[in-house]
Amino acid sequence: MSPSFNALVRELAARIDARPNANGLREARMLVEHVTGHSTAAQIVVGDHDVPQSDQDALMALLDRREAGEPLARLLGHAAFWDFEVGLNDATLIPRDDTGTLVEAALTLLPADSTAHVVDVGTGTGIILLALARERPHISGIGVDIAPDAVVQAQANAIGLGLDDRLQFFQSDWLDAVHGPLDMIVSNPPYIRASDMDGLAPEVRSHDPSLALVAGEDGLDAYCVLLPQMAGKLEPDGYGLVEIGYDQAGDVQRLGEEAGLHHLETHQDLSGRDRVVTFQR
Repeated sequence: MSPSFNALVRELAARIDARPNANGLREARMLVEHVTGHSTAAQIVVGDHDVPQSDQDALMALLDRREAGEPLARLLGHAAFWDFEVGLNDATLIPRDDTGTLVEAALTLLPADSTAHVVDVGTGTGIILLALARERPHISGIGVDIAPDAVVQAQANAIGLGLDDRLQFFQSDWLDAVHGPLDMIVSNPPYIRASDMDGLAPEVRSHDPSLALVAGEDGLDAYCVLLPQMAGKLEPDGYGLVEIGYDQAGDVQRLGEEAGLHHLETHQDLSGRDRVVTFQR
């Protein structure tokens, strides 16, 4: 006899709860919706109904992957950021709330009627540009990434949100393929020290692309390339904003000033840690 929706949700939740920092019931509901198309409310309504065998098999396969440490967002193929959701693929990071600090910092420099042209370097899923474009309806932007699959995913996300008329995405090694002068450049570049990789959560270390995480032995390799390029491609008084590791503010400020940028402000995330450095040319 096939298990009911209620029984299957209970089984999934109990096994997921065995993982650290998991919310078994929430994740179980989301996985069941992903496979069966039944929302949480619908699952409750049909709680005593049997789950088709094909859906059971699909859910058990996803559960095996979750128990092996794969993040829920990877199983679902999408994740939330700001006030929207984006699709993911193997070339993109799962969005993190800390990056909202960069969006907020950029918005303070973009008036409501701004027509600025913004470039996002290492765009990944495109979340920074997408959030800025949703909040500032007259800006335009370009997102670049060295990974072609990331570019494809970011473009698909822009199309899904109806923002592809103002945002474009293409492949570039940093700003090599981008022409200035530019109003604003934003970036969440790799900034993890190679020696710190083993200390990352397994869900990050094993399932996020290392190309988007690691930046040499001191975690500063990306800034050494990007900040001089910013200085050369921003228009006079243009802004450059970069996300940083919590202990990198001093080094990144120094590198920016050595490149010819003026340090405006360092912004803290919701945990009170340094997270974004803002420069002006």
